[in-house]
Amino acid sequence: MVKKILISILVLAPMLILAQLETSADWKRQIYDREYTFGLVGHTMGYGVDFRYLKFQDAFNKKGLEFELTKLRHPKENTRSPDRSYSNAKGYVFDRENSFFTLRTGYIYENILFDKTDQGTVAISYLLSGGISLGLLKPIYVEVPEDENSSFSPRKIERYNHQKHLGSTIYGEASFFNGIGETKLHPGIYVKAGTIFNYQLLEKKVTSLEAGVVYDLFYKEVPIFYEDPNGEDVNLQGFFQMYLAFNFGYRKN
Repeated sequence: MVKKILISILVLAPMLILAQLETSADWKRQIYDREYTFGLVGHTMGYGVDFRYLKFQDAFNKKGLEFELTKLRHPKENTRSPDRSYSNAKGYVFDRENSFFTLRTGYIYENILFDKTDQGTVAISYLLSGGISLGLLKPIYVEVPEDENSSFSPRKIERYNHQKHLGSTIYGEASFFNGIGETKLHPGIYVKAGTIFNYQLLEKKVTSLEAGVVYDLFYKEVPIFYEDPNGEDVNLQGFFQMYLAFNFGYRKN
């Protein structure tokens, strides 16, 4: 879905730029000192939220900081549907031993390529950013029967282990909060490039659509999935994503 929307934006972008250039209206906007935005992000490996603080260097250039928390899924993740023969069964991802999030903290630069020429047009910018990508690796816990030989056995919660649970009954993934205290850090770096279409419906408000690419590289492979020592190398060290974000915020002096 994200890929289709990104392709549509790339196709429509030239038409938006031409429409900007054809207007003859004399649009003058006020220059502000600072900008604060919050964004909802969907990308080809998950979803996230971001916060940005930008300072205007002049009428067309901004610099600042961004903070983004995002979920990173492995490309091979495929959720198993819950077994309806068990009450309250839940889905789970077979062989996924850890869930993975990353907290990006970086420097961001934005340049306005095409400014608004009247109230009904769109400002178009490009952005570049990069910095630290602090990975958060949390173990997966599942619900299993206390006694495999009894269909009426009460359930218990265990950390998922491929070798232990292979062929066992699994009712589904346990609450996200199980194992949160066992989260391990997985440091890395990231770079991002994107295009911003700012509708700016009100002078002081920011309302924009953003599309681009981002790449996270960690210091070693991220063990999301169980890996057979004698089998295929499944886990990744780098994660390339295309993303789409809706940003909201305000400007002030």
